[in-house]
Amino acid sequence: MTAQMDARPATGPTTKDDEFPSIAPVQLTAAARRRVSRKTLSLAVLVVLLGGVLAYSAAQMLTTRTDVLAVARDVPVGATLTAADLVVASIPADPALTPVPATDLSDVVGMVAEVPLTQGTLLTTGQIGTGSDLTAGQVLVALPLQEGQFPARGLSPGQQVLVVPTPGTNGVTAGATTDQLPAPIEATVAEVGPANATTQVTVVDVRVTQDDGVAVAELASTGNLAIVVLPDGA
Repeated sequence: MTAQMDARPATGPTTKDDEFPSIAPVQLTAAARRRVSRKTLSLAVLVVLLGGVLAYSAAQMLTTRTDVLAVARDVPVGATLTAADLVVASIPADPALTPVPATDLSDVVGMVAEVPLTQGTLLTTGQIGTGSDLTAGQVLVALPLQEGQFPARGLSPGQQVLVVPTPGTNGVTAGATTDQLPAPIEATVAEVGPANATTQVTVVDVRVTQDDGVAVAELASTGNLAIVVLPDGA
């Protein structure tokens, strides 16, 4: 009896390609390609805009300038600031700097230097204060003044002035005749009050030496005086 063998196709060794059949590449449709292109374009536009904003901000920081107060001349500690001691400087805006704005000039005049101030430096709030306004040997005297007894432009704290005795309506002042008027007395304006709406009197506080304090107070009581403003640095 003849043995018959099954006819089977010969097979070779198994490979990795047979175990993991290859995956066909994904084909993007035209619509999908358009969506990807639009998303990429939007992202690129956003990056460009952000870069432009940052560049503009940096340019603004470099070009924007602000007016501040600087020291025009050396000022010793304890001295009262006058307008001549200060100058307006224009500097680039910098959050690291805290100088006094130029718009605060009227508030700064009359304040006291709490540290020595050097010419050419920026003025900061930490360098100035109200102080006592009085140094050793000084007194404060109030002068009730009416129109015509001081300049029409008014007085400002820190101004150097002369308190000048005048004859008055009776031709005398503080017990003296017109030929015996006391000598003018140097003073510094400390504060200027508002004009009284009823009496039109403006009270001006002045600092004078202790030796002159009584004489100035006597003149104030009579009203026979006038204020003469001295030039800066006098």
